[in-house]
Amino acid sequence: MLHLTFWGTSDAQGVPRLLCNCSVCKKAQQKNLRNRCSLLVKSSKSNLLIDVSPDFRTQFLKYADGKVPCNVLITHAHNDHIGGLGDLADLCFWQNVNTGITSPPEMIGILRQRYPYLIKRRGIHFIASHISKLDDWNISFHKVNHGFNGYAYGIKFERKGFVWSYIPDIFRATEDQLNPFLLSDLIIIGTSFWKEEADIKKRSIYDVEEVLTLKEKYQIPRMILTHLSHDIDIPKHEKRLPEGVQFAYDGFELTI
Repeated sequence: MLHLTFWGTSDAQGVPRLLCNCSVCKKAQQKNLRNRCSLLVKSSKSNLLIDVSPDFRTQFLKYADGKVPCNVLITHAHNDHIGGLGDLADLCFWQNVNTGITSPPEMIGILRQRYPYLIKRRGIHFIASHISKLDDWNISFHKVNHGFNGYAYGIKFERKGFVWSYIPDIFRATEDQLNPFLLSDLIIIGTSFWKEEADIKKRSIYDVEEVLTLKEKYQIPRMILTHLSHDIDIPKHEKRLPEGVQFAYDGFELTI
């Protein structure tokens, strides 16, 4: 059994956005008050964190119950997914605990370039790999298109009887890129807008309508939507979601 806690569910700018006067930002509270994306996955024996957002310190104080993650999986090296790495490293150093930072080799290379002072620092160690483990769950990284922003990785968790996937940043994925995730019983996926009107060449994440089309086309049993911008007003928009689809929000918990 796994226990998931969404530490953050916003897009790169957070909600409320800085200096934004839209109705969602001006009244951001409860489900519409969102930190940058991060997900804690906890088993009976261990735990791991997916991505370390710039809001890590606030998230840790609110949700971690004093327990430092044993491993951290990084989906890609954009600031909203790695900006808290320095705070995590300080935490590990001063608490004298050792946490692995796991991601495919080229992502680890980027992290080592951006945080050279952490390479030999006590407390964390970098693990360049496309696979990992959490108890009897097999974990694998799979590259997906991230539109204008290049590419990222989705992460699949698999054991006998259940498969679930976490893909916070994905857009215009090919059939080959989607294939590893299509047998998932649950997909947690990023959808920053309900319907994004920006030029498709400048976009980087699916919108809600596009993901609902994918769910129907591939018969995905359940989807949870995360990486939500200020365009998403959960109390308003959740009424329009079909059965088997829901929005995540900061502090949302789920047992698998």
